[in-house]
Amino acid sequence: MLKKFEDILAQCIEDIKAGRCSLEDCLTKYPSISKQLEPLLRVALEIREPPDVKPSPAFKVRARVQLMEQIHAKQAVTKWPWFRYTGQVTPIPHKRRFNMVGIIVAVVLAISALGGGTAYASQGSLPGDVLYPVKLSTEHVRVAFAGGDTDKAELYLTFANSRVEEMTALAERGRPEKVNIAVNGYDEAMAMATQKMEAASGKGLGIADISELVAEATSKHISTLEDEVYDKVPDEAKPAIQKAIDVSANGQGNALRALARENPMRAMEINLMLMEQQLNRVRVRAEERETTRLQEALQEFNRLTNLGEEICQIAKELGKDTTVYQLVAAATANHLAVLAEVHEQVQEQAQLAIENAMQVCVENHVRVVTELKERNMLGQLPEEPPIPAELPDEVKEKLLKHKVPERG
Repeated sequence: MLKKFEDILAQCIEDIKAGRCSLEDCLTKYPSISKQLEPLLRVALEIREPPDVKPSPAFKVRARVQLMEQIHAKQAVTKWPWFRYTGQVTPIPHKRRFNMVGIIVAVVLAISALGGGTAYASQGSLPGDVLYPVKLSTEHVRVAFAGGDTDKAELYLTFANSRVEEMTALAERGRPEKVNIAVNGYDEAMAMATQKMEAASGKGLGIADISELVAEATSKHISTLEDEVYDKVPDEAKPAIQKAIDVSANGQGNALRALARENPMRAMEINLMLMEQQLNRVRVRAEERETTRLQEALQEFNRLTNLGEEICQIAKELGKDTTVYQLVAAATANHLAVLAEVHEQVQEQAQLAIENAMQVCVENHVRVVTELKERNMLGQLPEEPPIPAELPDEVKEKLLKHKVPERG
């Protein structure tokens, strides 16, 4: 039978204090948890046992009198047999009346969970710092004390936030060689957040709140990594940051799909908000003449457009698609207007990527408008794709090939 982490910690503390083994021996004995074990053992070994304090005779008399007064006061209410208290109290031999190792374990875990002392000091540490393993160990303990799957998912999302903050700090302080550690930690935290979210869903629990939280958090992560971190790290560290961006985008997609199964309209609202943010990023990249980054931003916009199609499909399966379709159709005009504005500013190489993004928008518009027309739910929404007038005629012609088909 596998031992609990707390039991292993207690046994190691007891063995080290008794001189039966060293800290290194314990770490060698439990290699799979040595990273979590080491900082906690070091904290534990700094805790000294209190002196052997004996109560004075006067104190013992006062305590005995107060105890008996309490017993007499409650005797009529408790109706417990008097003989429990009338006999002589058998004195306990003067030994340590507690398990010191147990107390040390509790203190260490409490320090780790609540953030005091060494654990508190470790919270600002970065990968490569001496206290960074303590920081990770406190996270391990916090998960152990967390409640259900949704609580743990939220906690892992908090750890993901910390990893993004670490990437930002490492970039600002010129320590890109340690970025991979934070990126791998981010990958692990996001994977665990998704896993716990799916576990809660599998148990029939509502996960709309945590799904929305993940979607919004990953939006901030992507913005930070794209706009603040990526350009600050040297070329050799850029693939690691891009990996973190990809992990964040994947987690965001999983969260929005999960949210759509409970609240497709809210999922689409968030998705459209993310598309607007990405279009702003496209606009900035165009102004800065960063063709490569512009194309990457357009790829992300297309990903979100495709994700919107998935949300529409989930909404259709749930019979809640009409309002979702209306949201998509209403957003098309703004999306095409921004893309047309950028189209005028960039070189021919980037124009083709923008035209492809516009075509995806038009096709998506055609799809939802066709559905709405069949239900007589189109209202004031434009039946045809709102192609911006300032586009070159050849581009308009290419896009207008995707007009809404006539009903036959």
